[in-house]
Amino acid sequence: MPFDQALRFASIWLASTSFIGLTLGAGLPEWLAVLTGAALIAALLRNAGGKSVGRLATYTLMSTTGWNLLVIVGFLGFWVDMLWVSGELLPAGVHFLMVLMIIKLFNLKLRRDYLHLYAISLVAILASGSLTTDLWYLPIFLLYLFVGVWTLLLFQLTKHPEEPRILTMSVAMRPQPLASVSQVTPQFFWLANGLALATFGLTLVIFFTIPRVGAGFYQKGFGENIRTSGFSETVNLGEIGPIKRDPSVVMRVELSDGPPQEAGRLYLRGVAFDQYDGKAWTNRLNYRRAVSEDVAGTFVFRSSRSLATPRLGDTIRQNILLEPLDTPVLFAAPFIERVSGKFPSIQSDLTGSVYLPFPSSSRIEYSVLSRSNPVLPEDLGAEPSVYPESVIRHFLQIPSQPERIAVLAKEITHTQRTIYDKATAIHSFLTHNFRYSLDAPLTEQDQPLEEFLFTRKTGYCEHYATAMVIMLRTIGIPARLVTGFLATEWNEYGNYYVVRQQDAHAWVEVHLPHSGWITMDPTPPSIEGIGSGSPAWHALGRMLDTIRLQWGRFFVQYSAADQLAVVRELKAGSTSARNKAFDSMSTLFSPFMAMFGGMADYASKGTIQSLAEVLVPTLIGLAVLLWLGIRRPWVKGMISKKTTRDEQVIMQLYGRMIGHLARKGIAKLTAMPPLEFVRLTQERWSNAGSAVASITELYCRARFGQIPPTREELSLAENHLRDLMTLEKP
Repeated sequence: MPFDQALRFASIWLASTSFIGLTLGAGLPEWLAVLTGAALIAALLRNAGGKSVGRLATYTLMSTTGWNLLVIVGFLGFWVDMLWVSGELLPAGVHFLMVLMIIKLFNLKLRRDYLHLYAISLVAILASGSLTTDLWYLPIFLLYLFVGVWTLLLFQLTKHPEEPRILTMSVAMRPQPLASVSQVTPQFFWLANGLALATFGLTLVIFFTIPRVGAGFYQKGFGENIRTSGFSETVNLGEIGPIKRDPSVVMRVELSDGPPQEAGRLYLRGVAFDQYDGKAWTNRLNYRRAVSEDVAGTFVFRSSRSLATPRLGDTIRQNILLEPLDTPVLFAAPFIERVSGKFPSIQSDLTGSVYLPFPSSSRIEYSVLSRSNPVLPEDLGAEPSVYPESVIRHFLQIPSQPERIAVLAKEITHTQRTIYDKATAIHSFLTHNFRYSLDAPLTEQDQPLEEFLFTRKTGYCEHYATAMVIMLRTIGIPARLVTGFLATEWNEYGNYYVVRQQDAHAWVEVHLPHSGWITMDPTPPSIEGIGSGSPAWHALGRMLDTIRLQWGRFFVQYSAADQLAVVRELKAGSTSARNKAFDSMSTLFSPFMAMFGGMADYASKGTIQSLAEVLVPTLIGLAVLLWLGIRRPWVKGMISKKTTRDEQVIMQLYGRMIGHLARKGIAKLTAMPPLEFVRLTQERWSNAGSAVASITELYCRARFGQIPPTREELSLAENHLRDLMTLEKP
């Protein structure tokens, strides 16, 4: 392919790559995305469509004045977009940038037009990088880097000495005279790829030299946090249900003490509610106080219990990576004792809920030490219960409701003696006699709780938790409703829980006189969505999620503190730094190692399907490697080594000829094409014209046409050079 045509292709692909990145990162309007994509396709067809498409393009192009007017209209549209449509500077600027790209794609005439397109593409890829931290940006950026190196090389190589002609002639419509000999050769192919690889290496050095910071213009005002429900001070019955169909990831929870004995249920507490009016829950204990900071970045919520306490509950150490949510609540396993993180301050209310001063607009990471409340032996006896006045005042409130709810609660618990046994009886009644469903339209009922208990007998977690709390309160047992997340998806490749929007949950906390608040969940397990999808696809999804997590840690959240840690390791010694790098790479690629290590266990299930799901991808990979080993496509770029010796001979002869002519007063300029130099020599020294033309022809054939000279032709060229050196210039 000639250099000028390759330049046009590379320029359009460069714009296409930046457009893809901006579309994925900014979420362009559909009409603008379709229009820009159509312009890119039209530009590609115009470059490869031949004479008919070229003639059609000349008819559809506007005049220079028309394009200038279109730019002015687009600029006015930018102000309209910023002031009335988008309402923000960044999205309006992104939209205007795509309009400029469309205009420039249909107006590529001069070399400066290509420079304008490169500038637009660069701004677009930078904007897409500032608008996203997702893993998909990495291949887009690498592709842009690769195409960018090719484009810059081709742009420089197509710069010809006939500069006045280039400035007055369309590069797209008028190929230069040297296009026939300026081809993309295998040598040039591998040179460009090598430069792209070297550029990528330099980019990595710069990447880890300059840490990322969590500030900047793009960090505020564009995009929205993940919308959640059930974590404000007032929650209507039925709010959590609609979001339980959303699979978006809201957090990932690592357990510092290792994976659980069985991939079970981890409750992540959010907000507790004490008052119910028949349709909505309210948190009246919402007064927030600042939590004291023990050491820098560590906040203590409650001191260790007195020595009189017979035993403590199990501790749970968690490391939580929380996505940007529209709530300031910090989630953790109940009950929080310590929180460590880069927070200016932390607040808590009287129900033990934990808050930031305001919702975070970026992903945050924090560590939590939680300790559960076990059921103490004192609460398993038949002693009369005695509760503090504050507990009775806030957690025994019931709304005006039909008497039959209280009658039902007494019927369920009339044979039980202790508070714990009564709570367990109500829990068992709801779990075994009702059905879980997200399709229960109870939010429109005047008495949703009564409708749930006596008519429909189906609902989701809020209905079960509300029913248990109200029934417990009617028989004098303090209880409250809690909202949060129930983590059940264990990622064995990264050793953490994946928590999604659909894991939003509501459960019950029952107060026992000696044990305090204990967790009870009356919601029966859901059967919706169980067994859907192939196990192999689920395993692949978990592996990709682990890679995204490591991407966020090692690349997106690489901070100045991480940079200083690397510097300290380097100062400590090369061995320590090497071990640190090895540990980091092992962590990054641990999903792949775990997947390969678990293939044998996965295939040992004994089913043909599971064995095929493992063997088929493996066999395909081996087949690809075998094909590469047999065909060896990279050898095509090395074929020129067979003719390197002959090429070097003719190039040496050509260089000696150029030097001899320069000493005779006929110097060749650096930018002068070889054939133009032959014409100049014939004009100024006619006797030397024949020898110069013969040597130049062999040189051009070997250098640009990849046709090596024969032994006879090399011998003839040497004779021509000797004859040239014997001539005296008149």
